[in-house]
Amino acid sequence: MKMLVSPRLSELDSCPYLEGHMEQHEFFFAGELALDELDYLLQHGWRKFGQFVFRPTCPNCTKCIPLRVDLSSFKATKNQRKFLKKHQHLQIKFTPLIFRKRHYEIYRKHGIERFQNSIDASIIDNEQLFKETFYRFTGTQLLSEIFEDGKLIAFGILEQSESALSSVYFSYDPEYEKMSLGHLGALSEILYAKSLGLEYYYLGYWVEENKYMRYKSRYTPHQLYDWKEQTWKLADNSSKG
Repeated sequence: MKMLVSPRLSELDSCPYLEGHMEQHEFFFAGELALDELDYLLQHGWRKFGQFVFRPTCPNCTKCIPLRVDLSSFKATKNQRKFLKKHQHLQIKFTPLIFRKRHYEIYRKHGIERFQNSIDASIIDNEQLFKETFYRFTGTQLLSEIFEDGKLIAFGILEQSESALSSVYFSYDPEYEKMSLGHLGALSEILYAKSLGLEYYYLGYWVEENKYMRYKSRYTPHQLYDWKEQTWKLADNSSKG
């Protein structure tokens, strides 16, 4: 691991997921990561955005729970198979990480619509910050893209470790909201990871009280990370499918 900045704590700030809560995280910057090193970090609740590696250390709160899908046992449900068939006219591609202007256009449109009341608009309007956050290559990133008739309408940024695929960020053009592209993206990435013979698909942090994160529990069987015991446990509802 090539660590650019040693681990430190962020300043307290308003939580973007739960109103009235404060958030804080431990973080460092890594210029290079071996696949097994990224594996270790993911297994212990860390997230990685480009060179930025972090995990929550919020005072008196552990509601951001890492969630991962067990790929060896995953099988698409009847409804998920119908959903995939309905969208089979779309083209889904997985490629090495590369920045496209269209990525930022989608990110900005999606961000303004979804986060306009919970995030500083100057962050969404900063293309350079977007590129620095997600596109500083460290050897483990790749890209998923969804096209309709040749037009890019959604994209996802992923991290691949030795045994897993981790969803870093997914965004879609709000004009196509009725197509449930977030659901399509997650399903496609799960199936892609499974085709690679990987063990897990990480969906990042799940906050039960946040309505925008409820979709993450759709994919079963999934495991939740216990911060106190530092172990992964099968979710109570995960066996129901």
